[in-house]
Order: sequence, then structure tokens, then C-alpha cells
Amino acid sequence: RAAARRRGGGGTDRGGAAMSALFPAAPDAFGADELLRLRRETPAWGSYAHFAHGSASLPPQVLYDALDSWLEAERRWGVQRAAEHFAEPLLAVRDSVARVLGTQPRHIALLDCASRAWSVAFAAALAAHPRIRAISSFDEYGSNSLCLLAARQQRGLELRLIDARGDAAQLLQRLDEQLHDLAPGQTPLLSLSAVPTGHGAATALEGVAERIRAHDGLLFLDASHAVGQLPLAVEATGCDVLVFPPRKWLRGPKGLGVLYLGERALERLALPDGLDVGGAQWSDAFALQARDDARRFECSEFNPGLRLALKASCDYLLQTDVRRIARRNRQLRERIAQQLYRRLGWTPLEQGPHASALMTYAAPELSGEQWLKRLHARGVNASYIGPQYARWALREQALPGVLRLTPHYLTDDGEIERLGEALEDCLRQRAAS
Repeated sequence: RAAARRRGGGGTDRGGAAMSALFPAAPDAFGADELLRLRRETPAWGSYAHFAHGSASLPPQVLYDALDSWLEAERRWGVQRAAEHFAEPLLAVRDSVARVLGTQPRHIALLDCASRAWSVAFAAALAAHPRIRAISSFDEYGSNSLCLLAARQQRGLELRLIDARGDAAQLLQRLDEQLHDLAPGQTPLLSLSAVPTGHGAATALEGVAERIRAHDGLLFLDASHAVGQLPLAVEATGCDVLVFPPRKWLRGPKGLGVLYLGERALERLALPDGLDVGGAQWSDAFALQARDDARRFECSEFNPGLRLALKASCDYLLQTDVRRIARRNRQLRERIAQQLYRRLGWTPLEQGPHASALMTYAAPELSGEQWLKRLHARGVNASYIGPQYARWALREQALPGVLRLTPHYLTDDGEIERLGEALEDCLRQRAAS
């Protein structure tokens, strides 16, 4: 029962508006009756102990109501008339997403997944700036990493990796080391994870955007594990591109990805390879006029029901208040950490002041597939992060993979107790075999 290695991420105050807003002074905590109501409004809650909210959360009933209303209209009138009926709510989807991120609807594009959103933005950056130095971190997500490696293999992209853990000063120092020898005309593109998939401590972003802009570069931010779990004001981060999938902490639908493009990105990225009639006007026989907002990156074909469900999940989050969610999630993290240490002697990989509800353990004894199957058989859902999703991070920690536990504000003490008992039982079974 070896305890996982601790990496505190530095204990200094990051300050600034960038990511310190992820851990704000919260308003009132959830009351017991309110939590019961929120659970009742979640159809799948209680079917099992769900510790995989960071993979796919449990949607609220309002999401299914939105989907059902679309399907009923489509069944009754057909797709075209149904789309006309929902024209105003569909137009308002970006307004709701923009409110969640603290920006304007013109900066929001809706694609089929977050990985696609990141890749099309990255391709547009490469097309506009052929001489890019890509700087990524060991915590880069698998899909983004593969895009970087493909560009390195096919186009000779210069790719450098840095350790993004620690406080803001440490990250800035490492970043400066990668920026000091840029060639004339070379554009730096920095890609970071707001909350990395392999350990869950928020990245210190204070001053990062200013550094990149001083070198006329671009900042990409993968916020897949931030939006819906923690408050995030996108414009305060200074990023040019941000992506996230609604299916995770936002408790939204699967099959969508949100792409945020700031004004610098709208000005400096090339047109997407997949430009279609929804993204540009065919203005003359041999001329086009692209949209001046993020919708130039969208496809004109989409599932209206999924978009209406996205709006419902955004509005639900706004009503619930993500600051209260962040406060509740910190409490849940502490309860889980205490229970697993008491029962198993395990400690999470990250225990610093900016560790989030994304908890990872260097779980001994079993393979990732074995852990998930045995937990599932005991009514517990969890996730396992292997090299396909975080190879660079795992290599740095000398780990084959990590067991990832992601509670959310709906999680109750009974689920936490069930998790501890299931993990204990798995290890007993392993010892007996």
C-alpha cells in the first residue's frame, strides 16, 4: 500500500485575476435540503456511486427536457419547421455559454467535440503563422499532444515541453527560458491545461498571457476540467483560444465542444479548412466574405437538440452558482482524501492549495482495466488515465497510469463510504487471489 508521491504545486499566493478566481471566497454553502433537491433533479443519481464526473457527469432533468422538446417538435413538424420554431432559443445558446465564460457571444463557436475545437484552431494558427514554436507542458491532454506530434512529424513543427506545475513565478521562469532565443519572425504558441487531466491542480496563469503577447504569440487553454467545476473568467486569463466539452463538469450533453476565440485569435488565425456556408458568405463568383466572429469555425449542420441541451445545462449552472460548487467540491475532496488515507494509506498525487476535485492516485496492485471492472461490479464508477491520454505527465512521474476519482457537488457521504469499501474490497480480493 505505497502512498502516492506528493506534489504540492507550491504554496505561494498566485494573486491576480487570472486563475486565483478559480478559488474565490464563496457565498453561502449548499444546505441539506438544497442538495437533496439537486439530486432529485438528476435522474441517474443514486443508481451507483459516480466518481467519474470528470469523464462524463450526470445531467440534470432540464437537459432531458430540452432534448425531449426538440425531438417532439421534430416528430410533429419535421426538422425544418422544428428548427424555425426553436430559432430564438437556438440563437440564444451562445449567450448562455458566453455568460458561463464571462465573455460575448461573438467569441463562441460550437463544434462536435473539444478535441476537434482545439485541432481546428491549431490548424488555423499553423496556416497563418508557418514559423511557429509550439510550447506545451508535460500535462498536455492526449488529443492535443497528438496534434502537436503530427505537425512535428509532417511539417517540422518546433515543439518544446515545459513543467507547468508550481507557482506563477516558477512557470514564468520556465517560459522565459523557452522564449529568449526565438528566431526573427518566429511565433510562439503556448498550450496549457487549466486543470490537467493527470493530477488536477490548477495551472498558475498569472502573467503568462502578458509574456506570450510580449513576443506576439498565442495562448491556447484547455479548460476541459475547469468549466463547471471552478469559476473561470476567460478574458481574465488572457488566453486567445479556449476549449471545453460540456459533458464533463458542466453536466451537459455529449457530442459537443465549445471553442472560444478572443479578438486576437479572430484577427490572427487563418480560415478553417472546413469552411462551409455557415461560416462565410459567397460574395462573388470567385470571392468570399468570412464571418467576423467565431462562427466561421462552425459547421452549418448540427444537432439542434444537443444545442438546446447545452443551453439548459449552462443556465442550470448559472442558477446553481459555480462559486458554491467550487466550495462544495473542496469539501468533498477533503473527505475522500481522509477516508482513503484512513482505509488504504493512499494520498492523492496533488495536495497543494490549488488542488481541485479531480483527484488522482498511483493505485498499486491492479491494472487500470482491472480497477475499473472491479469497482463497476461494486456499483462504483471511476476512471483510469493511461499513456494514451497523458503520456508525457506519466513519464515525468514514472507511473504507468493513475486512478482518477472525480466527485462533484451532488456527491454524498454514502457514495464516499461506498467508494472506500469498494477499494478496500478490491485489494482484499487481490491479496486473496
